Amino acid sequence: NFDRGAFISYYLAAVIVRNMTGVWFIWEMDRDIRFGELSFRLLRPMNPIIHYMALSLSSKPLRVVLLVPATIIVLLYVPGVRLTASPALWIIFMLSLAGSWAILFLTQYIIGLFGFWITQSLSLNDVWFGVYSLCSGYLIPLSLFPPALRQAFEVLPFQYTMSLPINVLTNQLTSGQAFGRLLIQWVWVLVFYSAYRFVWLRGLKRYSAVGA
Repeated sequence: NFDRGAFISYYLAAVIVRNMTGVWFIWEMDRDIRFGELSFRLLRPMNPIIHYMALSLSSKPLRVVLLVPATIIVLLYVPGVRLTASPALWIIFMLSLAGSWAILFLTQYIIGLFGFWITQSLSLNDVWFGVYSLCSGYLIPLSLFPPALRQAFEVLPFQYTMSLPINVLTNQLTSGQAFGRLLIQWVWVLVFYSAYRFVWLRGLKRYSAVGA
């Protein structure tokens, strides 16, 4: 049941979560693969993924600086807007932000790695973003979908990138429920990390084979 305050609270939380977990490095990664820049990164002692992690995280401090005062203004001057006051839920929220970022980062990195085989990895990322936007709770709260669709979302990773941290921040889950979902989220992080390693090792062999 969403009243006006609940809707505003939801989308305020969505803005916070999206800004703190969004990743936008795939365009540079695609260029690095297509134009051979990745070869120079491979000569360095660190895994190239570290470069893209740093690139993705570098804007987060500025986003925090912008989000905090904006959030305070909304909470003070918009009636009915509520975020959780529970210390336990705030801790779970911060951990869920980290898990959400990890899933989104690894997903985009895996899609970028498909550039070893195809020239349309950016188009693939566009498809992913469309599905993510609909199925994660980014555009529409998942609780507003029909029950059959909500059951389908339960077995997919999308809700753990947006819906979980949003629901924690807006006090829609108890501490126990939030912690249980947090554990599932981090299982998905391990799944995506394993997928990244699988695709990376095979893509690297192909990249080396063509003499890049």
